[in-house]
Amino acid sequence: MKLINLVSMLLFTTAASTAVATTIYSWTDDNGVVHFSDTPGTPQASTVELSVTEVQPSMQSTSINMTQADNVELISIATDIEPPLPAATISLLAPVHQQTIRSNDGDIKVRAVSNRKLNKHLQAQLVIDGKAYGGSQTDLTWLLTNIDRGSHQIQIQLLKNGKILASSESITVYLHRVSQARPKNSPIQPR
Repeated sequence: MKLINLVSMLLFTTAASTAVATTIYSWTDDNGVVHFSDTPGTPQASTVELSVTEVQPSMQSTSINMTQADNVELISIATDIEPPLPAATISLLAPVHQQTIRSNDGDIKVRAVSNRKLNKHLQAQLVIDGKAYGGSQTDLTWLLTNIDRGSHQIQIQLLKNGKILASSESITVYLHRVSQARPKNSPIQPR
């Protein structure tokens, strides 16, 4: 009960100002109910020194330490404030811009890195030549298969609940394949 009243009073004082030192009086009535007030309600009221520091809305945890000395309760409230996250980023590791890839099967291996951990709400999407390739995923590696030969634009997008949060730079790669005029497994005929 005492802690609930104290927390209510803490919220009120933080709303009133950001850095305040307040003197509060506390006493217990005949029914065992603890009261807090800015004026002593009875001669037996003890003084509570409450020091409040600025509280940020992104508070992670709060600890309350209570000590008593010479009929004065000292309460210190400390908050651990979570630092703001840096802007979300995603970057391509491989292939590199202007790289020539030789793959007769048309395979391109793509790897990326992000400063955020991916989960079911935060996923990565590969975009090749302006079109999404496959679905979004939590893995930052892709194997593109049976891609046509020629130049291709590759980019990775970081999606939060389906909305683009960040994008990598768009790179150009060149895929070299054996001519499509010749069947894949046909032997070369001597002349």
